[in-house]
Amino acid sequence: MLKLKLFLLLLFIITLFISHAHSLMPVEAMKPASLCKQNEQVLWSCEMAKGRKLASMCGSKDLDNAHGYVQYRFGRAGQIEMEFPRERVNTQSAFKYARYTRPLVTYLRLKFVTGGFTYTIKDDSDEEEKPPARSADITVKPSGSNAKETTLRCRLPVTGSLMKLEDVVQREDY
Repeated sequence: MLKLKLFLLLLFIITLFISHAHSLMPVEAMKPASLCKQNEQVLWSCEMAKGRKLASMCGSKDLDNAHGYVQYRFGRAGQIEMEFPRERVNTQSAFKYARYTRPLVTYLRLKFVTGGFTYTIKDDSDEEEKPPARSADITVKPSGSNAKETTLRCRLPVTGSLMKLEDVVQREDY
């Protein structure tokens, strides 16, 4: 009888440990996957390959082409460096979306302009390549024809998909 009680106690402790194992994960493994708030949907998000910052496209739960809001955020959790647009009114008109697809290939672009800079979020998948190629980055280009652009590469995989914005924001030819 004592052996059975010890076995059950051990089983309980193991079950308790497993159910709380996530709290024993390193802080790195528990980092947020986006800069979106709990009451928002994560439309697209990635961690930068350098600097451990995040870029996220967040939207209200009721987002469509006439309701809700969509915002780009950049920075770290609790320390957002950039949020566009600042106001959450008519945000759908602040972005332009483009998509190119053919079998095994999808190129997605989301573009916006603020503060004299053009931001282009790219999320590309090309399974025709051997091995298949996947990339995501953000290009920032200052106004002016001679301006040099900066590209911030994302770590893969990204969270979400820019396709969620296809019927929400303005379309642009690829």
